[in-house]
Amino acid sequence: MRILKRYFSVFHTNLSKHAFKLKENQTIKSWQIHGYGDITELKLVASQLPVIRNPDDVLVKVSAASLNPIDFYMLSGYGRALFQVQRNFESEFPLTLGRDFSGTVIAKGHAVGDHINIGEEVYGFIPIHKQGSFSEMILANKNHVSTSKTKTFRSHTECFIDLCYDDCLERFVYFWKYSFKTKKGLRVLILGASGGVGTVAVQLLKSQDCVVYGTCSTDAVPLVHNLGADRVFDYKDPDFEKQVELEGRYHIILDGAKIGYQNIPQSWKHDTFITLNSPLLIYTDYYGIMGGLVLSLNHLLEANLSRYKNGSSVKWGFFVPSRIGFEFIDKLICAEKIRPVIHKTFKFEELPDAFKTLSDGHLRGKIVIDFDE
Repeated sequence: MRILKRYFSVFHTNLSKHAFKLKENQTIKSWQIHGYGDITELKLVASQLPVIRNPDDVLVKVSAASLNPIDFYMLSGYGRALFQVQRNFESEFPLTLGRDFSGTVIAKGHAVGDHINIGEEVYGFIPIHKQGSFSEMILANKNHVSTSKTKTFRSHTECFIDLCYDDCLERFVYFWKYSFKTKKGLRVLILGASGGVGTVAVQLLKSQDCVVYGTCSTDAVPLVHNLGADRVFDYKDPDFEKQVELEGRYHIILDGAKIGYQNIPQSWKHDTFITLNSPLLIYTDYYGIMGGLVLSLNHLLEANLSRYKNGSSVKWGFFVPSRIGFEFIDKLICAEKIRPVIHKTFKFEELPDAFKTLSDGHLRGKIVIDFDE
């Protein structure tokens, strides 16, 4: 009991040094769902202020967040079987979506250390099984947060947006750092190069001296060129498939458009096809954990066996919270080798409209939620 009193004494002392004061029984606004369905499930409600129980956590007043495809899929219950395992089978409702954020540290646990201080502006992400960032205040682990010490802190909507790509890009960074980094002049074809994943993938790969090819629609060709792509293919061009084929063999095809390895022309030669949309979560949702894992493994083996003779392989990318991946991307951000591409910004109260825009597709970069507007 003495330890607890001492901890809360330090906690409140630290808070008093910051201009923002937390009130007793304070409530905040959060976008939550109380059941799976569609956009109509989203409700803006008054919820309790999060309480720091993990000494490694920080409490952040959110200034901006972004909307990712996984948020839209989770509305209907996508991934609930495996996510519930990570939640120790505790009820997920009411559920707050949102994976990334930018904001100001309001309080911190006693084990956070001096590299993150109260009052500092930070940006980062929240693991997918945790309560998310579409809330005025959130809890985040110290390992998933970066401060502005090493870079010029721009507006929150610009600064955080660099890290919002983490949701999909860490899945690619895993393969990059541990499978392909030793190769020079890597030839990479990015499907959907003008979208949220594609716009940052182009920049990330160019920062590592890769030869980057991208596909997009006619109106997005200038954007992808300006991001540094060596060649851009317009998929509306009648000769599109032939143009991609004539460039020769690619080391990697990165699918940022959910096209699927089974749907690309057989004439497109490649060593590795990386998809960010494996059937694992869908299979486990419908067939249970064990059944879904068996079917998923069978699916992956068949995909690779059918391409073995051509020297090709299929790999699945998954989002796994990783400090290594986080730091890798953060260094590129600090060096300004990755810049934000924002499709549209919405106010916090307009989150359902943001979901509608995401569902309509044809995005040019990320959708931003600005809490301060």
